[in-house]
Amino acid sequence: MSDTEARVLNNIPSTTPSDEKPSTSELILDAAERVVARDGASLTIDAVVKESGFSKGGVLYNFPSKKALIEGMIQRMTDRFLERHETAKAQAFAEKAPLLPALISAFFDDKHVDRQVHMGLLAALAESPELIEPIRRVHQQIREDMLTYASDPYVARIVMLAADGLHFSEILGLETCSPDERGAIEARLIALVTESPQ
Repeated sequence: MSDTEARVLNNIPSTTPSDEKPSTSELILDAAERVVARDGASLTIDAVVKESGFSKGGVLYNFPSKKALIEGMIQRMTDRFLERHETAKAQAFAEKAPLLPALISAFFDDKHVDRQVHMGLLAALAESPELIEPIRRVHQQIREDMLTYASDPYVARIVMLAADGLHFSEILGLETCSPDERGAIEARLIALVTESPQ
């Protein structure tokens, strides 16, 4: 379990200042994402060294292998996703607002990693399927929250599957929605979970 997962699962607020400079490992992961976005799954330590500007020893000190780099990228992606989820949940509780619309909006607010990075990570997961575990854990938590607070658990599952389907369709280039279309789909999914069960 990552530090972010442990913090949010125990309702411990983040203590990292918003203006804190990125750590060396964060800068290396930024460089790795740029390499994957440009070159796909053919990520190498040497490419990250060149892109990051750090020495090879510095990169290897933080990430001893290509697999460790990919694991770090996936963990950071899931940490960000979980943090958005937990922030949306806490805000909804604080404002006494409906929870499920907030969680769906947070689910759609996936702006941190572009399509090429996702594609590269999917290719890497095919080589090392065990690295999917952090994603599975976060997805499980989101599903449990959705089902716990849904008036109709089956509708909540349908909404989650639809959101997942749209997300992966966009990653794979099967479906491209305009911002207006994506907003309309999000609004309709929110309406589905807020409608009274028949």
